[in-house]
Amino acid sequence: MTPTANPLLHLTLFAAIFAIASALWTGSANASGADLFVAHCSVCHQPDGQGIPGMYPPLANSAGDFIHSRDGRAYLVHVLSFGLNGPITVHGASYNGYMQSWVQLSNDDIAQVLNHVLSSFNAKLLPRDFAPFTAHEVGQDRARPMTSSEVYHELQTLGAASVKAQAAK
Repeated sequence: MTPTANPLLHLTLFAAIFAIASALWTGSANASGADLFVAHCSVCHQPDGQGIPGMYPPLANSAGDFIHSRDGRAYLVHVLSFGLNGPITVHGASYNGYMQSWVQLSNDDIAQVLNHVLSSFNAKLLPRDFAPFTAHEVGQDRARPMTSSEVYHELQTLGAASVKAQAAK
């Protein structure tokens, strides 16, 4: 493949290297949800949460669908903590990738990332009485480790409007 054959791939690889270097240099201590998102999530899901069509699903206007139930809130924590593996459909577009786990992030880090994603990219989906995630809530939801396949099964039972697990083919 020539260097110009796939500029999107080159841009994605550059962004990944930059994000990893940034995360290693700055660490996550005292980082804001936005900083953590940029360092760990934006390479795939993009800085605006729109994802990359056909590669990485958008978080914008989709993650907020899960906030309306206790099980949905736990699912969001599980996805960040333990990853996700299996085909999904987001806003009618199919994705079949693997989201890595972020078990190395603290409970507070996970809470801050989720609060950033929800308030920045999903504000219209949030209920009026939206309660931001806390480190305590995240800690409770992370108490039992899960596999990415178990998290996928959890998605199958939730039935959110914008994000669905695809039936096995």
